[in-house]
Amino acid sequence: MDLNFIIKNEEKKASFTQEAAKLFAKTVLIIDDSKLNQHLLGTLLQAFGYKVFYADDGEQGLTKFDAIRPSITFLDIVMPQKTGLQVLSEIKLRYPKAIVIMVSSFSSKQNIHEAKKCGADWFLKKPFSKDKIQEIVKAIEIK
Repeated sequence: MDLNFIIKNEEKKASFTQEAAKLFAKTVLIIDDSKLNQHLLGTLLQAFGYKVFYADDGEQGLTKFDAIRPSITFLDIVMPQKTGLQVLSEIKLRYPKAIVIMVSSFSSKQNIHEAKKCGADWFLKKPFSKDKIQEIVKAIEIK
């Protein structure tokens, strides 16, 4: 029996499992009531290799978050059902290490302060650029 063959196959399996885990972990949930913003952000993130899921409001966002447990969540502040800040607070209460990026065209100091207080990891002002999204995603992936 060729022991080297067995060892090499085990190494390949471990390598494959690690790669699969990395790919599987590259999931994003976009919670935004604007289909246009969902599409723009989702298209960018898919180009960076992420599997993208969408939710149209805060309630749906929490349900999908619990089901998917994404590696990154992009969350609008102004939405129906629950505001982004309410959703952020609930996500961080359940999953303190969840990475949540608030996305809003209302980037007042008060909104930024509230988002930080609720546990937001980043605050991204709309309209966003491809370069800014890429910069944030790379920073998160390095952690």
